[in-house]
Amino acid sequence: MHGKEKDSNKKKIERTGIDLFAGCGGFSLGMKKAGFKILVAVEIDKWAAETYRFNQKGTIVMEEDIKQITPRRLLKTAGIKQRDLDILFGSPPCQGFTTISSKRSIDDPRSKLMFEFIRMVKGVQSKIFYIENVPGLFYFKDFFILLMKTLEGCGYIVRCLMMDAADYGVPQRRKRIFIQGVRKDLGFLPGFPVPTHFAPESLKTKDRMFQPAEVAVECFARNGFAKEEVKDLHWNSVLNIQMNRKTAPYVLDVAIGKLIGEGLKRHINTKH
Repeated sequence: MHGKEKDSNKKKIERTGIDLFAGCGGFSLGMKKAGFKILVAVEIDKWAAETYRFNQKGTIVMEEDIKQITPRRLLKTAGIKQRDLDILFGSPPCQGFTTISSKRSIDDPRSKLMFEFIRMVKGVQSKIFYIENVPGLFYFKDFFILLMKTLEGCGYIVRCLMMDAADYGVPQRRKRIFIQGVRKDLGFLPGFPVPTHFAPESLKTKDRMFQPAEVAVECFARNGFAKEEVKDLHWNSVLNIQMNRKTAPYVLDVAIGKLIGEGLKRHINTKH
């Protein structure tokens, strides 16, 4: 049998996902484009659920209050066993965290829905989970650290990172926090995609061998930040990345040194 025939007979591996707080399906759409089959979406709002059903054919929509759903029933609806799901993801309500609200509070009932996501993480035991929320979540750092610690207690390596949609080719500045967890028995760290786009005009310099955009890529926290680092994080407006205040000078020196070294090698190679 020829190699191509063998490949065609191989069973295609299907990656599965469940979307919590699904809204009209934006997060699910991205996951589908990444190759995941979304088995179930949970969304309490009638109109959002209806929109999801219209746009995301083939996904079961549980139009219910997540507080009334057990992990066991969620898995049964999805037709999958505990620990077999590839990714559990979602965007818990952000109204209690957003900086545009003067009444933001972790005591807002919608803020506490974050713990419903944790309950599902603990019960479903997916290989990976992803939580998306607004940057205002960082304003409640003690709450945020507790959130990461609790997720770690569910059996995961947990990392966080704030990312800007504009850095990935979206024509809009939209910063969002992502918390990613990888089940500890899988033996690898969470990973975040390195930015592909920067604002060239704001980052250009005339008297350097390299551009700040190149430095930003080298300094990007590919595995995110652990809970111990959260209080030291800040947004570097020049490099357009998030960094740890304590380690930033060292990370910058290493990145610049590497880029200078590569530049010299290219220069030498072109001369000989």
